[in-house]
Amino acid sequence: MVFTLPALDALRAAFPDAEIVLLGRPVAAALLEGRPSPVDRVVVVPPSHGVREESGPAAPPEVLEAFFAAMRAERFELALQLHGGGRWSNPFLARLGAERTVGSRAADADPLDAWVPYVRDQSEVARMLEVVGLVGAEPV
Repeated sequence: MVFTLPALDALRAAFPDAEIVLLGRPVAAALLEGRPSPVDRVVVVPPSHGVREESGPAAPPEVLEAFFAAMRAERFELALQLHGGGRWSNPFLARLGAERTVGSRAADADPLDAWVPYVRDQSEVARMLEVVGLVGAEPV
């Protein structure tokens, strides 16, 4: 979560009037609640294989489908994938129904509308800044 903050700060600076919604773990919601941040709100993602793995099983299919239906109802203009190389997260992102998808992509991952190659040993902060750079957000 902390590694994403420079990228999210860049997004906020580039799009000051946009609503930035972070999809993440309960700890992200707890960390950002009541604190100033570039994020307007956090939506907790149900446990999902390859995206939010927990010690137990993934959420039942009906829970995941309800989550994706709620996210599609948001009608996001842009969905950013800042979670690894995209093998699991790029298909997850596609299910959100955003007008445009952007992120990183490993050789075994589905393509997005715009993407940067996933380099395993690259700095996470640098990778995320590269991703947001694809939509015109420069480091601040």
